[in-house]
Amino acid sequence: MKLATLKDTSRDGQLVVVSRDLSQCITVPDIANTLQFALDNWQQTKPLLEEVYLGLNQGILLQAMPFDQNQCESPLPRAYQWRMVSLCQSCRTGS
Repeated sequence: MKLATLKDTSRDGQLVVVSRDLSQCITVPDIANTLQFALDNWQQTKPLLEEVYLGLNQGILLQAMPFDQNQCESPLPRAYQWRMVSLCQSCRTGS
């Protein structure tokens, strides 16, 4: 399954499912507006997105539009930040 984020007026972009050959895409607002939402709710969104992906590749989705990679945003424009802090042994013991 191929997913992308297209630029739009929002801060997070618009999630689209992209065809295997990268020629077509389709928005899926009824499943997830953003990739972050899709990932946060993966148990529910994965099977639905896979179904759309299959339909897109079979050419049966009338709402499909040409996919233009130049319109893509970073996949997760505002990804949550994770920080890993590791203290050395001497720092933890104060020696």
